[in-house]
Amino acid sequence: MMKKILVMLTKSSYGNDENLIRLGRCKKDDVVIFAQDAVYSFSNSSLKISGLIEYKQRIGVRIFASLVDCQARGINPPSNIKMVGYPEQVDLIFECELTF
Repeated sequence: MMKKILVMLTKSSYGNDENLIRLGRCKKDDVVIFAQDAVYSFSNSSLKISGLIEYKQRIGVRIFASLVDCQARGINPPSNIKMVGYPEQVDLIFECELTF
């Protein structure tokens, strides 16, 4: 059985392909949390990462956004992205076998 991996993205997707690469490697049942400046990925639907987010959700990658980081930056993620607070983020971390 494959191990579930939690990926926390923290850098802005503007001019940065790291988020694309890390999200692109995620498999079914992996968990991705957009935090800090990575929540800006939800502010512009023309970014490359927007289409990748939709695709990864269709294949079963679980994608979340940090509630406090979205609130601090005035970002509202799309309705298909669940916002989670710190307690839920900790639960997600413990649910996964590997994190990076």
